[in-house]
Amino acid sequence: MENENQGYNNPNDPDELHIGLKILSFCIPLAGAIIYFTTDRTRYPNKGKQACYAALIGFGVGVLIQVITMLIGASAG
Repeated sequence: MENENQGYNNPNDPDELHIGLKILSFCIPLAGAIIYFTTDRTRYPNKGKQACYAALIGFGVGVLIQVITMLIGASAG
């Protein structure tokens, strides 16, 4: 019976997404979405959330940069 919940809510299991995967999720939001949907959210609920947040922030920053670039290009021409 001891092995029944092995790995679940274990304090030795880190529930934080690796910094490299956070950077990947930020730079490539599709990768963040894939990480979100493939992470075991019952065992590691924060890893999926962190990948999703990084992807959403990366997407927002990308849109903001495109809008600023378009405004600068329109005012220069």
